[in-house]
Amino acid sequence: MQIRMNNVGKTVKGVELIKNINLTLDSGNIYGFVGDNGAGKTVLFKVLLGLMKKTSGIITIDGYVLTDLLKDVGFIIERPEYIPYYTAYKNLAVIAAYNKKAGDARIREVLEMFGLNPDDKKTVGKYSLGMKQKLALSMAFMEDPAILILDEPLSALDEGSVNNARERILEEKKRGKLILVASHYKEDINSLCDVVYKMKDGEIVE
Repeated sequence: MQIRMNNVGKTVKGVELIKNINLTLDSGNIYGFVGDNGAGKTVLFKVLLGLMKKTSGIITIDGYVLTDLLKDVGFIIERPEYIPYYTAYKNLAVIAAYNKKAGDARIREVLEMFGLNPDDKKTVGKYSLGMKQKLALSMAFMEDPAILILDEPLSALDEGSVNNARERILEEKKRGKLILVASHYKEDINSLCDVVYKMKDGEIVE
């Protein structure tokens, strides 16, 4: 799979949040995006996902123009919202019911993959930030998507969980996935990414 972004921009109330984005992204690679808060990383991810409508430019998937939401993708953008009075398992089960790609066994597998107990009766509203981040990772991986778009995926995790998550992300790369990662942590970027783009003021500067 190849994603191409040609002169993509997003303007809100006269402010260019991203501009002149030109990227070619290929499966089997992890692309890192770094920059200060407000540099445009999250906006770029939202535009690519279709959660924000681009103002200019063209996005193509294997040569076909993307006109709607990006398909076959798992993602973490900002802080995901959950049903606070449901367990982790039930939250994922509700999401899985939409596409019917992940059954009971897969839901249990991804929760255990990131260190959560699928039989835990604790509701998500009582979870720590670290546990919620593990649930976010479980949700992104659940349907075995071809593309992963991960905005600060390792935040709030303890050292052991960070190492585990890095290993899981690298395993997905070996399986040929196309992965985008934004992180403020240099070690995350250095340990994961094949190519790193620096963003500043909505543009890719290197």
